[in-house]
Amino acid sequence: MLTEFVALEARDPRRMQRATQVIGHLLRHQFLHVEDRGSSTLLETLLRPDMERLIASYFDVAGYRLVVRESEGWAGILPDTEQINSPRMRIDETLVLLLLRRVWEEGVQEGDVERHGSVLVSLNEAYDAYQDMVARARRPALSINDFKAQVQALERRAIVRLGEYDEDIQDIGLTVRALVATVAGDDYLTALEQLLARPEYHEAETGDEEKEPEDVGE
Repeated sequence: MLTEFVALEARDPRRMQRATQVIGHLLRHQFLHVEDRGSSTLLETLLRPDMERLIASYFDVAGYRLVVRESEGWAGILPDTEQINSPRMRIDETLVLLLLRRVWEEGVQEGDVERHGSVLVSLNEAYDAYQDMVARARRPALSINDFKAQVQALERRAIVRLGEYDEDIQDIGLTVRALVATVAGDDYLTALEQLLARPEYHEAETGDEEKEPEDVGE
């Protein structure tokens, strides 16, 4: 495979640079979305069959599958669970991700679908849904700021997008992208029920203990 990259660099240094940019972005963020700044060019590179094959081969060696969904405007890498373990997420991170999958699913069922299969809600609406979810399971809820921080972490992976703060409604637009359905997986409801049914994690009397991470189906 190395020889293929060497040959590409010798033949077309500019295309080699674009391939390097795509690989670097996916290594840092796992996903890219056409609506994010600078990502449309990266997706265009992946939509060329020869480039997609080359980059897919690179990640295949590392134990990841390259997935390109032009209709949904995204591309990303998913772990090949036969070769490597799935990335682990903490309980709060997993709950927020699964909650956003549910929000997206409800939006699709109601027909409130934007371009590329995205569903537009607001941060406060998502937080209200989250509070209701954890209250039913009698779990302590994250504060709005901590919830927003979890959403921002997903934004860095291109799974969602936060808008600007609106003074009039005192809220922030939140776009939940179709990508969330792939990341959370089709068994998200089962995973959500299992997490909500688990015993609570408490802080140790001598200090904060690190919470156990959770596997996320992808």
